[in-house]
Parts: sequence; structure tokens; C-alpha cells
Amino acid sequence: MAVLAAVERTRVPARRRPSARTGVVRLVDATGASAEGWEAAVADAVAAARKEVRAPIGVEISRQWADLDAGRVVMYRVAVRIAYRQELKAPSGRPL
Repeated sequence: MAVLAAVERTRVPARRRPSARTGVVRLVDATGASAEGWEAAVADAVAAARKEVRAPIGVEISRQWADLDAGRVVMYRVAVRIAYRQELKAPSGRPL
């Protein structure tokens, strides 16, 4: 028991590192399509989302499907969720 007590006294509490970027991560849904392949379809979805989102930080592929013609893939399609950081704004008159 004495050893355990000594170990507990030497522990340093975890500290949160100050972040240069404060904000909330939000998600927006987008779809993309390409005749070239899955990666091009994802790139198309990200390009579509950039019209609403300034700086995407991640992509989650929710669904993939393809259009067929005579048994051959003619169009690759994806549904994705784009993650982006929304900066927090201080209430008027008070700093964060």
C-alpha cells in the first residue's frame, strides 16, 4: 500500500493543450458522381461541398453505388459526409 500511495503522489494531472483553433466540428452531406471511378466521385462530392464549406478537414463515405448499362459500370456515385471546423464567435462585448 505504501508503494501505491507514492505512485499516486507522483502523477501529474493531464493538461489540455491550448488550441490555436477553437471551434466545433460540423458535418455536411454531399453526393458526387464520376464515370472514371470511386476516387473521382469522392473528389466531385468534396468539390460540391466546397461551395458551402470553406475548409473541409475530413470525409466519411456513407454510401457507394453505380449505374450499369449492359452489365458495365457507366457511372460511379457516392454519398459522403464532409467534416469542417466552424469557428466560435465571442458574444458581443465579451471575449471568449
